[in-house]
Amino acid sequence: MPIDRGALDAQLREIGEGERWWEQREFRELPYILHPDERIRGVVTGKLLGAKRPRLRAPRWLIVATDQRLLCLRQERFARKQVEIPLGQVTRVQHSSGLRAYQITIWTALRRFRIRIRKVDAFRFGGALAPLMPALHPQREGSSVGGGPWLPGVATIAALPGVSDIVSRLSSGGAPVEYATRAQVQGLESTVERLQEDVERLQQQVAFLENLLNTQADESFRARTAAIAP
Repeated sequence: MPIDRGALDAQLREIGEGERWWEQREFRELPYILHPDERIRGVVTGKLLGAKRPRLRAPRWLIVATDQRLLCLRQERFARKQVEIPLGQVTRVQHSSGLRAYQITIWTALRRFRIRIRKVDAFRFGGALAPLMPALHPQREGSSVGGGPWLPGVATIAALPGVSDIVSRLSSGGAPVEYATRAQVQGLESTVERLQEDVERLQQQVAFLENLLNTQADESFRARTAAIAP
């Protein structure tokens, strides 16, 4: 039996999200996917990357973090792709920040998952992933006092996006953190965009040349065949 929409709307309000997510086809499948006792902790769109080199135009997935698992959904024309990672199977979680995107790598006993999201969503969604981290599970850290809700401890905060790098530098006695200026960041982002556009143009040119060579080879083969035929 699907979960009532009103119940999901209440969960979205609890995490500061609105009804805009119902515009996503993948989100409209959630009432049939979630368990009755499962609660949403975070939702975002991003890219689910495989072990091979990621494509420039990798498809976007709906990524939902719950109190029981991590769900990655992508609706295709005739079917739905679904990847789920139960909480108990996660052995390690790593965060890394790039110029334009934020990557979350999740290890299980069988394989590795890489998720790339926008940097503006990193802090909010990174906090929703805290229950997935084995070392930060509520039973192991920050246990509730007097029956109250579990509160994140120091390790939970230190593992959040944007904080882990600073903590590691300070704890290792390294040089103080140096921040790039806004102009430097904008310049790097512009350079990356230009490089991506150049790569796309080169790929289009290579595809055009390959098609042209294949066409010429076919015409040459047909001409030779016609000349040999009696």
